[in-house]
Amino acid sequence: MILRDAQTVANAIEKGEVDVVEMVPNEQYSVLKKNPDIQLLNQTGKQSAMLHLNHAIPPFNNPKIAQAALMAINQAALQRAQIVHKELWNTCTSIYPCGSLYASDKTDYFTGKPQFKRAQELLKEAGYDGTPVVLMLPADMPSLNKYPPVMAELLRRAGFKVDLQSMDWATLVTRRTKSSPVSEGGWNGFITFWNQADTFNPLFFAPLTGSGLKGWFGWTDDPKLEALKDEFVGTSDLTKRKELAEGIQLRVMDSGVYGMLGEAKPIIALRKNISGLVEAPISVFWGLKKD
Repeated sequence: MILRDAQTVANAIEKGEVDVVEMVPNEQYSVLKKNPDIQLLNQTGKQSAMLHLNHAIPPFNNPKIAQAALMAINQAALQRAQIVHKELWNTCTSIYPCGSLYASDKTDYFTGKPQFKRAQELLKEAGYDGTPVVLMLPADMPSLNKYPPVMAELLRRAGFKVDLQSMDWATLVTRRTKSSPVSEGGWNGFITFWNQADTFNPLFFAPLTGSGLKGWFGWTDDPKLEALKDEFVGTSDLTKRKELAEGIQLRVMDSGVYGMLGEAKPIIALRKNISGLVEAPISVFWGLKKD
């Protein structure tokens, strides 16, 4: 059952109309936390939110302009808007989960804090012509829809003109497959999140690609990034792999492949009479028992 409205979700589990809510709406977290008949758990570990840019078309086909977009990011502001509760989020500038094997604080210019003046300078250097960038907003996704309005304002303060376009999630995932210009139904940016199981290894994360139109939505063309990934595959030496993983991270920043928006703990809600939840990299529901 899919329930889009946060209040409807909270009402359903409080009344016992449903036994499990896979992802608790952040605006209902405090209310559900106080309910003695409900348990709130983190099943899947943390998730990383990211700003994905379209490098196949202007303006983000220019790496300097992509870097300017990353310099606009204010992780704390974005997480406060979307996740709200400080115990559920943290800043993290690494492309790998903070605290994981390949995580590194060597992120070149990227700090997760806004650098509006430097971003404006980069836009001037790169010849940004003021064409609005289309940022897609999935209005029907409570777990994501607070990020884009904040990101749009941050980009404006960095010197971009922004066209924030509201749509449902199904439309967004269809539209993101288009590498064509905005005038032909294309796009410039969107935000989503990924589980740690997706992002802990540079070989397994689909958006971490430099293979142009052969790659994942965003289509960054960066042969040096692909060469580093090939080297990573070719060695089993952990020290060398950590060095290469750091090099890959620096290439992501240099090309502005995507921007890290911070980490959050997704919360699952269960009625107290439900047991057997399994910790896993993704949401699984086998083994649940109802007393």
